[in-house]
Amino acid sequence: MTNDVELDVDGTDSKRLRLFPHWRTCIGGGRTAEALRARFQQHLEMVQRDMPFSYLRVHGVFHEDMMVYRESAGRAVLNWQYVDMVYDHWLSVGIRPFVELGFMPYDLASGAETVFWWRGNITPPRDWDRWERLVRRFVEHVIERYGLEEVRRWYFEVWNEPNLEVFWKGADFAAYVALYERTARAIKDVDPSLRVGGPATSGAGEAAGRSPWGQRFLAECRRRSIPIDFFSTHPYPTLHTADLAGEGDMTWDGPDRLAVDLRGVNDLLAATGYSGLERHFTEWSSSPSPRDPAHDTAFMAPFIVRNNWAARGLADGLAFWALSDIFEENRLGDGPFHGGFGLVNAQSLKKAAYHGYWFLSRLGPRELASGERFAATVRDDGTLAILLWNYQHYRGGSSRSLLEYHRPPDEPDTGEVYGLFEPGTTEHFRLRVSGLAGTVRVTTTRLDREHGSVYDAWLAIGAPSHIRPADLEVLRARMEPEQRSECLTASGGRLEYSAAVEPHGVTLLEFSAGARPPAPVP
Repeated sequence: MTNDVELDVDGTDSKRLRLFPHWRTCIGGGRTAEALRARFQQHLEMVQRDMPFSYLRVHGVFHEDMMVYRESAGRAVLNWQYVDMVYDHWLSVGIRPFVELGFMPYDLASGAETVFWWRGNITPPRDWDRWERLVRRFVEHVIERYGLEEVRRWYFEVWNEPNLEVFWKGADFAAYVALYERTARAIKDVDPSLRVGGPATSGAGEAAGRSPWGQRFLAECRRRSIPIDFFSTHPYPTLHTADLAGEGDMTWDGPDRLAVDLRGVNDLLAATGYSGLERHFTEWSSSPSPRDPAHDTAFMAPFIVRNNWAARGLADGLAFWALSDIFEENRLGDGPFHGGFGLVNAQSLKKAAYHGYWFLSRLGPRELASGERFAATVRDDGTLAILLWNYQHYRGGSSRSLLEYHRPPDEPDTGEVYGLFEPGTTEHFRLRVSGLAGTVRVTTTRLDREHGSVYDAWLAIGAPSHIRPADLEVLRARMEPEQRSECLTASGGRLEYSAAVEPHGVTLLEFSAGARPPAPVP
């Protein structure tokens, strides 16, 4: 298929509204204690160098392995040392906490029910006053350490996916509202300007455009004058709620599910009188399974680019889940490519999803034009940045068991996961750009299965279950997209350019006018 793209950059950059890059607001990252590990910290530093995010959200700040809370002789004992180590590192690399308050400290829990391999307690507090004191002391401590003006820029989210029984005992709505109200008021008692929100519900499995508990929750906030500064939910585009072991059936909704869900939240806020609330979608990926092999594939780059571009203007934050495959909800994965959520695998290899966010980070702040498969923007320095993608959705009407894509250690992966998707064909783009003059440098950065997809490079060397140092050298060399530059002359202020994008591919074109032509060879 050939796509004709006409662009006029002459004077349009100053007239266009600035884009808000919601994709850079927040990234997810497993649980808080994982952020103490050197390899996780390396992954965060890598991301912040290449395509910095503003906030990081993780589970379990009050979990046992953070050693925040215990009781001795009937008295609460608080210990902030590990919390300080985590937040000190984050702030040192330019990222702030998007604090998820949970899970319940064991000595404060009303029951023994837990979730995940690491056993986060999912029950309400047995003593509500002690829970409120814990929240207040936590907030007071971070203010004392980092300053009030800094902490006023943080977000405090109450719990994680309480509409699911696996995360909140009995998925008890009334108990969650009590938790939210007491937590929000405790935070606001410390400083009214601190930002608190929820309900952080899981949207997977719900009807498209509906936010679970959304209307009931906002109605309770209105009726009881409960403070709320932002609304949060998790719009996973699948028709089931959770698959912690990666062993269930997965059914994917249509390719526009994210935009439909985000518009539904905007409509909900307008209808309930909360249109001024910030909209934070604090978890999102192609599925909520930590063992979904699609997470490793080239598919993820155009999935991330296409969906985030379609969501512009509909969100204040859309947090990809998650930063790293140093991630233990269902233990560490049994191989280097096991379907983990991460942008980066445990061996620090950049997956295609990583490059999806890098591509987005190269867009300019002003939109020129867009279509089903392209987005054209202008940067403040006048560089024209265009993304082209060839997205192939899941095969229509399919419901597939993830178990059929799991391989025992002695049986190598052969890439059959690509059978989940429509096969697709090469997309050809013809660009006609006017408003340029003189010599123009064109830089092309290309990702597809043959260029920069480390999963496909791993398949090509036999999909070893253990990556040796020699393998790592090969994969590092092949995990980056192909990049080339050339200087062209704009004739009469007009430049024509062609590009081909393979299925599951993304290409970035950067046009810089006024470039110096290469020096002649003597």
